[in-house]
Amino acid sequence: MEKYKSTLIILGILVGTILFLEITFRINALDREAGFSFASLFTMDFLRKILFTLSYAMFIVAFIKIFKQKTVKWLIVVFHAMLVALYFSQDIYKAISNNFYSVAFSGDLAAGFTFFYRLPQTLRLGHFVYLLPFILAVVLVWLDHKGKIAITDVRYTSYKQPVFYSVLAVLMLFITVQTISDDHDEDDYFSFSDYDLYVELSMPETAMRKYGVVTYARIDLQNALMPNRIETLTDQHAETLFDINPEYEYVEGISGIFEGKNLIMIMAEALDTYAIHPELTPNLYALVEESWYFDNFYAPLYYRNTADTEFMVQTSFYPNRTNQLSMSAYIDNYFPYTFPRLFDEYNYTSLAFHNFSDHFYPRAEFHPGRTANSGLGFHEYFGPDRLGMVTPSDEEREASGHYWHSDLEMFERSLPYLFNEDQFYAYFLTVVGHLPYEGGRHDIALQYYPVIDEILTDIGLEDIPEPIKYYHAAHWDFDLAIGYLLDTLEENNLRDDTVIVIFGDHYAYGLDADMIWEYDTVKDDSIPLNIHNVPFIIANPSLEPKTINNLFSSVDILPTLANMFNLSLDYSKVMGNDAFNSVMNTVIFSNVSFLTEAYYYSVDSGDSLVSRIGETLDYKQERSLVGEVLFRNRVNNYILDEDYFRKLYLDD
Repeated sequence: MEKYKSTLIILGILVGTILFLEITFRINALDREAGFSFASLFTMDFLRKILFTLSYAMFIVAFIKIFKQKTVKWLIVVFHAMLVALYFSQDIYKAISNNFYSVAFSGDLAAGFTFFYRLPQTLRLGHFVYLLPFILAVVLVWLDHKGKIAITDVRYTSYKQPVFYSVLAVLMLFITVQTISDDHDEDDYFSFSDYDLYVELSMPETAMRKYGVVTYARIDLQNALMPNRIETLTDQHAETLFDINPEYEYVEGISGIFEGKNLIMIMAEALDTYAIHPELTPNLYALVEESWYFDNFYAPLYYRNTADTEFMVQTSFYPNRTNQLSMSAYIDNYFPYTFPRLFDEYNYTSLAFHNFSDHFYPRAEFHPGRTANSGLGFHEYFGPDRLGMVTPSDEEREASGHYWHSDLEMFERSLPYLFNEDQFYAYFLTVVGHLPYEGGRHDIALQYYPVIDEILTDIGLEDIPEPIKYYHAAHWDFDLAIGYLLDTLEENNLRDDTVIVIFGDHYAYGLDADMIWEYDTVKDDSIPLNIHNVPFIIANPSLEPKTINNLFSSVDILPTLANMFNLSLDYSKVMGNDAFNSVMNTVIFSNVSFLTEAYYYSVDSGDSLVSRIGETLDYKQERSLVGEVLFRNRVNNYILDEDYFRKLYLDD
């Protein structure tokens, strides 16, 4: 009887540990923006979490009862350490990258460890609470070892007992899964059930909130090992999406406005709204004053940050979270509708430039493509090695210490390649604005810090946080690059014939979000999703300067510019929409939150759709809107996974 008592004690400890970690995780990671409420514990979702927790604890107990008492002591500590590590790591990953990690990203840990230095500045007091169950487990095992208590002598006494405990655990898990609703309309593509969310994990925050972190980890592992367990789509689903997508629409004063002109596109690392300032970025500020400035542009932060934004901009497709890196996973795919291929039809030369190595992302292969019908289709790609900006020792330093190279130097070395071309599309990806925003880890920011510090003192902002000062110091070099670009185009009589497009790849997530909200006077802080609002600029002397508030995002850039340059894009076969068409654009975020001019759905704020225009939506309408986003996401991934356009256009 004493052994049954000990078994129940260990079972209770494990259940208590997981539930404690669940609540801590809710407070720290899931409900940090919306605010945690104990009322959320009195729901069916939380009851289901308790049942899931009980089944997992029973599995652990069934396993450890196989071993002798000495081993049981170690296993109790090990399992508690694993549980704490799971919850803590997901919390920290969320704090650093604004996403939750998946098994699919496990192969990328080596690259991820290069950002480990951000851990100290990410830690909060709440993170140390995760250690309490582990400390308690160690204390209990130590007391058991000293003979103060007796809880670890739980070894099976008959061969039937392991079967009984295992069957009981499986039965508990089965019963719990049966409580998840699978009610959806088979004839409605936008219909989805709670069970769909459980199996597919298409909304990680929602899955964790409804089913728990351990369940999320279990299903994530199952999906990685058995991907066919998820319902597959067919070409019919892709055709359905193409049918409901908007076709080309002529827009007076927009369509064909830049036909025949050159395009220089600059995706600027961490260019945020507060970076544009008359004293801190004078060249950029002057350019904005004579340009079209889009104040309602969003660059959602996806799973692999800059690389994923680049993927969206150049292909008008979303990255797939089930892959470590979409740029690598789909490197051999055929993308017929990319900027280089669309411009190639009009005999443009397409060149791509970047001032950081391929240590993290295979741009040297993806941008030109391994074959004629793969990758993005640039005629040439110039990394820092081809531009003569790095030596072998520099490349090694890049990999270990984030040695960012000057944007100004990249433009100085790159622009001569353009001037021998009759017409060109030039894509520049800058790097100098990248975190870390501290002098010791950012050589260029340290170099220009005295300049920025003096300017800030002169304008009365000397007391702003140090990270923001270094952020501005890094962007001083970017601003010098913009000034050099404008002067050089003028000297070569190309300014009138060249359109310049500049936008941020994502918000400056290297700065604390609270710090951004306090400092930035441009973003609307009434909606947390607005932190992803970054600058988008179109500049050409032919334009009358104005601010445009059309809502669009990174994935919409290709169809928007295709219309303005009169490129032969099939608008129905991309995920983005022209920012100037009559369709209500939707900004879709990596966690399936979304934003339109009429409403927004913020997973971080608790899975509720909020109207921005006073419209009332019932539950069915809300589910349909969320379902459409999920459907688009699933079809997007299907097209990528199947290399759909190769089958459609190239295969016999």
